[in-house]
Amino acid sequence: MKKPLLILLLLAFVYESGFSQNIAERLGYEENAKLLIIHADDLGLSRGENQATLESMKNGVVNSTSVMVPCPWSPEAGLIHKANPDLDVGVHITLTNEWFLYKWGSVSDEAAAGLENEDGYMFADCASVAKNASPEDVEAEINAQVDLAISLGIKPTHLDSHMGCIFYGRPEYLQAYLRVAKKHGIPAMLNEQMVKGIIEPNAALFEEFDLSNYPLVDQVISALPQNYESGMDAYYSSVLDELGPGLNVILIHVAYDDLEMQGIATDHDYWHAPWRQQDFDFFTSQKAKDLLQENDIKLVTWREIGELL
Repeated sequence: MKKPLLILLLLAFVYESGFSQNIAERLGYEENAKLLIIHADDLGLSRGENQATLESMKNGVVNSTSVMVPCPWSPEAGLIHKANPDLDVGVHITLTNEWFLYKWGSVSDEAAAGLENEDGYMFADCASVAKNASPEDVEAEINAQVDLAISLGIKPTHLDSHMGCIFYGRPEYLQAYLRVAKKHGIPAMLNEQMVKGIIEPNAALFEEFDLSNYPLVDQVISALPQNYESGMDAYYSSVLDELGPGLNVILIHVAYDDLEMQGIATDHDYWHAPWRQQDFDFFTSQKAKDLLQENDIKLVTWREIGELL
């Protein structure tokens, strides 16, 4: 009697921890393969952002992006996806507007009271969102943004979060984010730190989700101001040289250092036009391609991962 019970317990453990540990094998790679999504945030922010993203995906090594549908250039992102349906495009759930001169409001009228300031624009930071927006406001906005993306001609492959406000707000925001992704049958970017930091302490909120079969990212990598100051080429080279096994995501921002992006980023010292140009330059370079090959890094997409759900 004891042996069958032990086997059942072991099988239960494998089931509970199965997806993330075996994602490489389920995608056809060795168990310890280095998997990487090179993801360009902020599609739809500007025309230059759109065109640089398209160029980096067609001729560089960027293989995923996500659209900010509240932004004025999101309709062009829809046209880009219609013309290039194989591109991996998700929805960059946007609850904030961090720029000083370039403004947008919420997509959902229902959510506007909680997500907009007195001038009718989204708040500049995640803390203000958490203070003012109810979970119902956030869920209405996430739903509206995904619906608008679809109406623009985008078939979303995943959800992720602009400035991480979904993850740095209330736990109910993450619940809403996962619920909308589940409704559309697509993955929402989530890593083990979010599970341990948000979901486990609030387990009752997440009972409707089977996280045992959810694709968790092992490592989310994004350059910080100190990396920009020390040189992006050196930083990204070291990231690729030191990348570990598992599912990794590098979050970047590509655009051209032109008058449009310079105007958008007025008075911002980071994530501005020169930063985005350097991201574009590195991830369209032969050096980036060589480093991926030398380090035996396998590029995968959210579309591929979503097909496993």
